[in-house]
This record gives sequence, structure tokens and C-alpha cells, in this order.
Amino acid sequence: MKKLLYLFGAMALMAGMVACGPDEGGNELPDLDNITLDGFYVYGEAVGANTTVVSENMMSPGSNEVEKAKRGGMYEKYIWLEANKDFELVEYKAGELTRYSAELAVIDYSQYDENPAINVFGGTLLVGDDAPAMQVSESGLYHIIFDTNAAKDLEKAQIIVVPAKFGVRGGMNGWGFTQAENTYTNSMEVAEDGTITWTWNSVEVWTDADEDGKDDDLTDYKALELAKGGEFKFAYAHAWKINLDAGGTVKAEISLGSDLETEDGLHNSLADNNIVVDKAGKYEIKLVFKKRAGEVGDSFTYSAVCTEESTMPETMYIIGDAVGGWTWGTHDVAMVPVHSEPGKFWAVRYIADATKGFKFCPVQEWNGDFTGLETNSGYNIVTGDDGGSNCYVETAGLYTFIVDLVAGSVSVAPAKIYGMGPCFSASGTSWAGEAALFTVNADGTASITVDNASQLEASKDAFGLRMYVPTGKDWWHSEFNVIDGKIVYRADGGDLPGVAVTAGQTVTLDFNAGTGTIQ
Repeated sequence: MKKLLYLFGAMALMAGMVACGPDEGGNELPDLDNITLDGFYVYGEAVGANTTVVSENMMSPGSNEVEKAKRGGMYEKYIWLEANKDFELVEYKAGELTRYSAELAVIDYSQYDENPAINVFGGTLLVGDDAPAMQVSESGLYHIIFDTNAAKDLEKAQIIVVPAKFGVRGGMNGWGFTQAENTYTNSMEVAEDGTITWTWNSVEVWTDADEDGKDDDLTDYKALELAKGGEFKFAYAHAWKINLDAGGTVKAEISLGSDLETEDGLHNSLADNNIVVDKAGKYEIKLVFKKRAGEVGDSFTYSAVCTEESTMPETMYIIGDAVGGWTWGTHDVAMVPVHSEPGKFWAVRYIADATKGFKFCPVQEWNGDFTGLETNSGYNIVTGDDGGSNCYVETAGLYTFIVDLVAGSVSVAPAKIYGMGPCFSASGTSWAGEAALFTVNADGTASITVDNASQLEASKDAFGLRMYVPTGKDWWHSEFNVIDGKIVYRADGGDLPGVAVTAGQTVTLDFNAGTGTIQ
């Protein structure tokens, strides 16, 4: 085992006299000529630096995703590690080199509230000459997280080493996960200089092929498509963070979001900035890694190139006496895009008089208006004496309207509105089911009384009041909330914040007016 704890005189360092060579016991010393800053470095044969501490292998200050802030005593680095070769972490400080390591083993994530979908390796921090060197069994890019537990808020100081097999998550796959390797046309390439390029231009199609009630069977691939204003991020492990303790005190961010100050730069997502595209269409997305010193995101750049612009309408409207009148710009109702499903739109409206008609149109003018598509349900299409047609419901009521241009369908059905979150669930879980179904009132509003708000403090995943209307897939595809008295729709945008509620409060929604109250 190499001796890596030495004290060097300040004069020798200033004179540049420290270099590789044998110590008194014949062990090779690391070359310190390349070090310009005090700090922590990844060192060893696994990173091609068995006799040199390289400045570009310097770790950056780590961030606690829970507090959205830098954490004292925490450090991170993305770096390529060769399989079955030694590496360790060393601290260079005022001429002294201190060695850090850990006995790496797979972490049992059953104790944690979030579980990355890959093996995460970690161990208690060991310091000095007697600690065993670390190794990985598979060559690849790794995320190393090093926490000295300076705040004494964890059970132990530790080192975590995680395979960083990146994927994309966003509007192209319903914020699921599409990894670059081992997919249809997506790839990962490693150049001779160590640059890694991931490329995505397709996503998986998951269906219920085995009829087990779950869309968990990979049946096909399709082009990677994003709507106008569509958003995405890069991440690995089909997750958003790595836990450093079972209590969730410290979590390391494992996604990369947009750096708003540079056109193609990335950062480690503490500001939750998604990458946004300005055109609807098919895309080829690239992520490029090149090892650099500095912040975690400094080693990454990306590109998102639209290879074929979409002709799919990006807007949809309802117009007619049933929703107020036939004047464009005054009476029309803008439908809400369904998140991650281009060409699909929804709206909730109260129709007080079933004898009044309505139509649909992708623009706010009489150009391309229609009463139905290939499949229509829940309403009637009536043709008048003049040959024109309008849509009608059977009875007055609160309805959910869904137009799906991809499936070629229109549906109008009695509205069902659901709440989400522990405030509706006696067990404290996010999903409350029928217990969180709103009541439709005689005046066309919908309301529900919060009766489990005490669970907000007890639940780890508490996020306050959230609401949605079922449109066919995940609840957040048609999510909304009441913010400052207004109904705010997620549409194709980012995650909406939860709204604070207390037990006994009643939430009332008026979709026609676009308002809501919590009192």
C-alpha cells in the first residue's frame, strides 16, 4: 500500500521541487507539480493518475438537494473509472496530502424513501494509510459523492460511488427515463481523449402487452418528440437524487438542468431549471462530457436539434352558446394541453343549458372548426337545416372535454376532479383515490373538504394540496392548483407547487370563472 500522507515544506513547494520519486521505503510518491489549489482530488490508476495528482481531477463543493444549497464538507465529481484498478480520494492542504477511502458495498435502499433503479455503492469514510483502495467492477462514468459529515447531522462520514448511465427525462417520455445505451437508435460513444457523447432520437413505447393492468411492456420505439415549450432534463438511475441517510437529511442531486447564463451549459439542477425547446417536432438530443475542474456541471454541454418540425396544432378552443357565445376572442375557451402528449387537450366547463351548442377549432377563427373526429363519445352532433353541425350534451352539468388529435377522438363526460396528497389520505400517502373525489354542486362549482391535513407533517412526501382531472394517463399530465385565487394549469410546464391547507378547510373550484377558494 502506498504511503500518501506527507508534509512538505512551504519553501520547497514554492520552489517547485516536489515531484514523483521514491520515498525512504521505496514507494512512489505522487507528483504534485500540477496542483494549483488546496482541495480534494480523485487519484489512482483507475483514473490514469497513479503517480500524479491532476488538477482536472479536483472535486467540486457538493450540494444538498434538500436545502438547495452548498453543503460544508461535501464534495462531488463525475469521472471515468477503469474497472478493477485502484483509486482513492486525497486532500491537498498547505503542503499536506491526506488519503481517504471506503470499503465499498451495495447500499441497502430499502430503508430510504427513494430508491434509484441501479446499484449504489458506498461505505464509511476511512482516513490514512491503512484504508483499502477502492475499485469498481465495470469501466464507465461514475458520480463520486464524498461527505465528511462536518455538520454531524449524519450517522457517518461516507463515500458513495454511483454508475452515471445518463438518460433523458421530460415531455418526450412523460418524465420517465430513456437511457442512451441499449436502446433502439440511442447511443453512447467514448472518444480517445475521454470525451463521452450520449445521443437520443427515440423513446420506448410501453403498453400492457401481457394484460396485467400495467403499461410495463416494451413493445416498440418512436421518434423523440417535444411540444413547443417542451421541457426535459438529463439524469441517471431513473431517479432525481441519491440519499445519504435514511432520514432524508442530505440528498445529492443526480440530474442536470439548464444553466440559464450559458446557451448550452448545464448545472446540477439546484435551481430546478428545465431545458426548454422553442419548436414542436422531432428532436436529436446530445449530452457531452469532458472532464474539467470546477462545478459539477462544467464538465457537461448539450444540444437539442429539431430535425423535423411538427404540423400538429399546438392550441385548441371550444366555442358556442354552451360556453358563452360564438364570438372569437370573447366567448371561446382555450383548452389545456395534456402534458407529455402532443395533440391532446382538455378542459372542464359547466354547461347550464343543454339546448345550446358548441364546436371545436385549433385556431381562434372560422378556419378548421369541427364537431368531431373519427371517434366521438358523450355528446350528440346535430346537423341543422342549413347543413351546419353543432355539438350538444344530453343534460346540463359539469363536463370534461378531451380532444385527442393523435388518436382521432373527442370525448365529453361528466367531470371528475380529484385531490392529491396526504391531506386527503388517512395513511399519509400521495394517492387518495375516491376519498379525494370532489363533489359537483348545483351551481356548477366543485368542492371538497380537507380532513387529513394533519398527515402533512407526518408524511415524508408531503407537498400540500394538489389536484387533477383524469385524461387517460398519469395524473400530473392534467394537473392544476389554486394559486392566489386563480386556477393555474400545469399544461406542458414544470411541476406546480403544492398549496398549504389545514384540516377542515374547503376547496371550491369555479372552472367557468377560472377561480378557486380555500377557506
